[in-house]
Amino acid sequence: MTRPFDHGSAEGAAHPELVTLGTPMLRQPTSRVEDCASAGELCEKLVYLLAEINGAGLAANQIGVSLRVMVFQVRKTELHPDRPETPLYVMINPDILERSEATIDGWEGCFSVPGYLGLVPRAASLACRYETPDGVEHVEKFEGYAARVIQHECDHLDGKVYLDQMKSMLDFTTQANFKQFLIPKKPEAEEPELEN
Repeated sequence: MTRPFDHGSAEGAAHPELVTLGTPMLRQPTSRVEDCASAGELCEKLVYLLAEINGAGLAANQIGVSLRVMVFQVRKTELHPDRPETPLYVMINPDILERSEATIDGWEGCFSVPGYLGLVPRAASLACRYETPDGVEHVEKFEGYAARVIQHECDHLDGKVYLDQMKSMLDFTTQANFKQFLIPKKPEAEEPELEN
């Protein structure tokens, strides 16, 4: 599997197998897969890497393959401890058919923009058509965080990154500052008063 030689720097937790912002492929729309069975090895690679990086989603062009393939599985993480989890989805040729008018602002990070987070408005729900590696077509509705991840990954497949969707660069921060200033702190348990 060939990929661009510019992997980005290791600073900011860039994974060596992922391409980072500035790599031309990340800004080019991907090609549709003609034969789903031929994408089996690519799908397996994406699933493996998604688990390794503990991410919510990963698009094929993030590993240097310009095909319309993505995987996602929402899990709880240190940065997002309250998000609802989903099973693993492997999507070939995903297309968003419709989006809700209602949007939700939410913080997003990206392994191709390592070390940063931005506040991004996304449709609250959507309908997505996709194929699985066995060639079966599905049309499914998603909402909340799952809908956000699909929009994020479909943006990648269209040659966009989450920075393009932000309303303001004032809502852009490092992961370290997000942890320090923006994650709501749980109140510490008060010490019981001593009885006299």
